[in-house]
Amino acid sequence: MAEPTSETYRIYATLPAQIAVRIGQAIVDGEFAPGEKLREVDLASRFGVSRASVREALRSVEREGLVTILPQRGAQVTALSAPEVQDVFDIRASLMGLVCHRFTTSATPQMRQQLDRLLKELRAARDDGEAYSRASLAISEFCVRNVGSRRLADLVLSFARQTARYNRLSFASAERRRQSLANWRGLVAAVTGGDAPEAERLARQLVLDTRDTALKMLADEKG
Repeated sequence: MAEPTSETYRIYATLPAQIAVRIGQAIVDGEFAPGEKLREVDLASRFGVSRASVREALRSVEREGLVTILPQRGAQVTALSAPEVQDVFDIRASLMGLVCHRFTTSATPQMRQQLDRLLKELRAARDDGEAYSRASLAISEFCVRNVGSRRLADLVLSFARQTARYNRLSFASAERRRQSLANWRGLVAAVTGGDAPEAERLARQLVLDTRDTALKMLADEKG
């Protein structure tokens, strides 16, 4: 996932809110592993702020589900169990399906052109896992941010951040990238053709494919 822009940080007026964005981004980018302890003093030094600001920021990140704060033990990166991973992905799949259904019925010709351009960028990135992950995020966020519902967008993006690690790791596989690209091609064709049910089905499938990969990764880690 690309580093947030300075504009992103300006949206969040308070320092703790800005630090929360940066901590969350570091977790999403894999700088901190699931279960890793987040020491306030280290984060304060890293970002050049007080421990009080870090403490408040961590509470914000906890509300997103990226961090768990334990009494007497402090904060650690949330490590989801297999049932929790399944729940998060299943909910995200339903929400993303709703997004793409609505997007199909309301997209302007300019939005469809932009979607096609993002699909071309996704196709161009198909030989590089990290580049493909970024391009996949870009095309997904475009649909989400243009669905016309701030509440729905916030929900989808929150669940997407909780599962971003699995998206990034799964796209290291060339087979997964081929599978994903085929679904995106179909989804964009459905949007262009005004087929909202098909766009919804394919959007759900995109998320569920990553869910299945994530569950396999968790099983392999335990094995």
